[in-house]
Amino acid sequence: MAITGSLSEFSLPEIFQFLDQGQKTGILTIRDPQNTQTGKPFLRHIWLQNGRVVAAGDRLDNRGLVRLIEQRGWLNPSQKDDLERLLEENVLLGLNLKSLGILQPDQLKLLFSVQVLRQVCALFQVESGQFRFDANVSLPKAEMTGLSLPATETTLMGLRSLKDWRILQSKLPEPNSTLFNIVPAGRSQLRLDVNETQLWSLADGSNNLRSIAQRLDLPLAKVQQIAFRLIVVGLVEEVPDIDMGINDIDDTDLLANDSNGKANNIPDRPPISNSFLQSLVGFLQHKA
Repeated sequence: MAITGSLSEFSLPEIFQFLDQGQKTGILTIRDPQNTQTGKPFLRHIWLQNGRVVAAGDRLDNRGLVRLIEQRGWLNPSQKDDLERLLEENVLLGLNLKSLGILQPDQLKLLFSVQVLRQVCALFQVESGQFRFDANVSLPKAEMTGLSLPATETTLMGLRSLKDWRILQSKLPEPNSTLFNIVPAGRSQLRLDVNETQLWSLADGSNNLRSIAQRLDLPLAKVQQIAFRLIVVGLVEEVPDIDMGINDIDDTDLLANDSNGKANNIPDRPPISNSFLQSLVGFLQHKA
């Protein structure tokens, strides 16, 4: 079964959350024929097992992890026969290299960080494009270190290490917005850093981001980025500044009542099209 769609309709965090909560196994492919940042085609593959990201790469030749190991000089000539034997046996490459003493635990962690988290960071730089998720495909054991992360937590860690936020700037919460806890503080399985934990504890619907930045002694831009991370992983919700909206209302927008207390001058509402309703139902089914 394949699920396809556009990144302009469903964001990457929403896709990862769906795959995580549904404990999906398969391959997620992100493709942009003409990436606006580089002017070149963009392609990434993310492999998942039971909702956890196990590997990532930009090709399907099962040599991506091998190249990362070779680039770091972690294989000597006498160990290459062991490597090729493991590839032929189709076993988890990273863990088996560790059991042979060729790789150390810290080296596996570094490989996973480079292979997965850097690839996820690259995905957030894609403004448009298509995604496709194919379920129940055979996982490429030659690309797997043996380590994994829940897809939602991969989003969180990927955003943490993101250096260029320009593409996401328009998606950040407004400085005058407040945050409201969806999940009570302390009841999430996600591993948060200190700043994320502090901001989460202040998300009570009464403190706006500007005041939170002052309380935490952090730049406002950084607090907006932290808030965005908590929003996209489903811990908090942005509450816009209602007062600004009310002050913008003109007297002519208010309803006039007649002598019987009935409202006059109510504008006619355009009928809702069937195509819109069908799209909405499809969206809600996908979100469910």
